[in-house]
Amino acid sequence: MHLLRSRSLTSNPIFISLGDPSGIGPEVFVKSLNNPEIQKNLNSFVVISSTDVVHKAIKDLNKTIQINEVSNFDNLSDDAINVQNVDGCLDYELGSPNEENAGYILKCLSKAAELANENKSCLITGPINKKIISTHLQNFSGHTEYLKNKFGVDEVLMFLTNSELHLGIATTHIPLSKVPNSITKDLIVNKFHLLHDGLESIFGYINPKIAVLGLNPHAGESGSIGKEEQLIISPAIKELLADGYNAIGPLSADTAFAIRNHDAVLSMYHDQALPVIKTLDFNKTVNITLGLPFLRVSVDHGTAENIAASYSANNESMLEAMLISLKNHAA
Repeated sequence: MHLLRSRSLTSNPIFISLGDPSGIGPEVFVKSLNNPEIQKNLNSFVVISSTDVVHKAIKDLNKTIQINEVSNFDNLSDDAINVQNVDGCLDYELGSPNEENAGYILKCLSKAAELANENKSCLITGPINKKIISTHLQNFSGHTEYLKNKFGVDEVLMFLTNSELHLGIATTHIPLSKVPNSITKDLIVNKFHLLHDGLESIFGYINPKIAVLGLNPHAGESGSIGKEEQLIISPAIKELLADGYNAIGPLSADTAFAIRNHDAVLSMYHDQALPVIKTLDFNKTVNITLGLPFLRVSVDHGTAENIAASYSANNESMLEAMLISLKNHAA
């Protein structure tokens, strides 16, 4: 028997999808429950998953915590893992992803996202194997794009953050060859707005100073190594400045991260900046999607199938995602 604490109607739970059951998602979630702040707020979280997946992670990690299977969110346990069961998970082996579970993984993600949207709450996502999901959903390129399309929003921003750096990405999972033609003035302005608003609403900044990177080496060197800075990026920054935003740039990526006299960076493409933030603090980096009708926070690592069977994964990214969601959930 679990003690139940009634929840306020205005205090909706945070919903969690664990990702691929063959990866480290269930493991890093269960490990994160050791944190005292998470333990005090167990009734703030509902996991959307097969209960069998959660049971296996608990058993293999030698934990004693119980599962409270729920169908609604009026009364959630504060001393157990609250799980809304999702059927359809087939037998799986840690470290060996099963294409036949792609539909189940997407079902969990879709249900958790819908609940976060309906309840004006938060969504936390565990890692998925994009190749596996693509066998079920053609052209699947990641959580960010999937959620943008699912909820029909005009623009989202991939926002990476840790204690060292806040980072927005103007273009996400596209080939490098397509980046230059994807960069437009409107794109930069819209992504900047999302980054600015996220910094204020999630982290409490007031008119944050945001550095906008150039696209080319040395930010184009006055046009001698590319014209995008002169024709696209600088006009976008001028528009932002005219509207009262605290924007600087375009800055060369090879010095912007060393100077760091700004609150955040807006980079032009994925690998222009992600190696920097992951080098600064790989374990505690989280991935936030800005622009959705709810807050989505995710681990910033993959399924790590090479270590999944050993249960040796570092859980700090999942813990940070849960703590950020909890803080904003209570705000």
